[in-house]
Amino acid sequence: MKKIIICALCVIAGAAAAFAVCHILHQKNAPDRQQQQASASPETVKAPRVLTGYGYIRGRSCTSLKNKYGAYVSKVHFYSDTKVKKGDCILEYDDFDLRQKIVATENSLANLEKELALQRTKLELTRLDPLPSDYRNISWKTYRAKELMERTLKEWNAYKQLYASKSVSELDMRARKQAYEDAHAAWEIAVSDRKRVDQGLRKLHIKQAEENVALLETKIAGLKKELALLYEQRKYYKIVTPYDGIIVTDSDTVHAWDNPGTAAAYIHKVHKGYYIYSYFEEKDIIHLPNGTKGRFFSNDSGKYYDLVSFDTTRTRTAVGDKVFHLVKFRVLSPVDKKVTMNGAGVVLVDLDK
Repeated sequence: MKKIIICALCVIAGAAAAFAVCHILHQKNAPDRQQQQASASPETVKAPRVLTGYGYIRGRSCTSLKNKYGAYVSKVHFYSDTKVKKGDCILEYDDFDLRQKIVATENSLANLEKELALQRTKLELTRLDPLPSDYRNISWKTYRAKELMERTLKEWNAYKQLYASKSVSELDMRARKQAYEDAHAAWEIAVSDRKRVDQGLRKLHIKQAEENVALLETKIAGLKKELALLYEQRKYYKIVTPYDGIIVTDSDTVHAWDNPGTAAAYIHKVHKGYYIYSYFEEKDIIHLPNGTKGRFFSNDSGKYYDLVSFDTTRTRTAVGDKVFHLVKFRVLSPVDKKVTMNGAGVVLVDLDK
């Protein structure tokens, strides 16, 4: 930006300054000059010493408002050189991708909340009936298995005696033996199940149901945080003014694409007046102490405005074989509405005054 302004200085400043100086001095000092020229010889008449600088108008401070994500401009609410208030949305970017993520996260959250409701119901059922069907009434099942085992054992012993006396066949005797072995195995299973129940199977089933509920609660809490961050991220798709001022926007075309970090707009704080930032050659800086008065010719309005300097920066900017310094002026005259923010013009400082 500075290089562009300074390069333009070399071409524009001379012509504009010459025109402005001639216009001011000719109109203002014409009577005096005529009187002086009438009484003085050509050798005693001196040309006025005037310093010229190329400058542009701005507010007391300027803030660059950049976008965080690359996106298309979807809405423009304010255009350049418009007064805005703190909190006004200058423009909006298309947040379609973000809205997709939000909808997907909201759907996942809704599904998890339904699953959580189901798991909480299962937890209540588990607390009422914590054991699986095979383990319910395990005491009665163990007692019945023991009775069946003892009865089949007696029958088998009886059939062994009958088989020894040839009263029953070997097949009948073996069938009673198989019945006893089956009953004995069933009794061992029942005893094993009874031990599991006694070791805390009920508590384990309840704990498992509680952990399922806790796991879903954790997932839901995490999704809610993600969703909150996505909602917060939406603010970065809007360029909002941080304070009252006048804006200059470079992103005022709907559907235009802005890369991340694009300076979408600049806001100038003007509640304490307007300022002129002008570049002067380094050799002339000695003649521009704070409080130096001058005039600014605006290219926008074609008018002159009274100025007074208040700051000369030490930063040196070289362009070709010349070195320039930035000098800041406070505008003393009311500014015409035609003057645009960052509008260019020529600063004139008459050293003979």
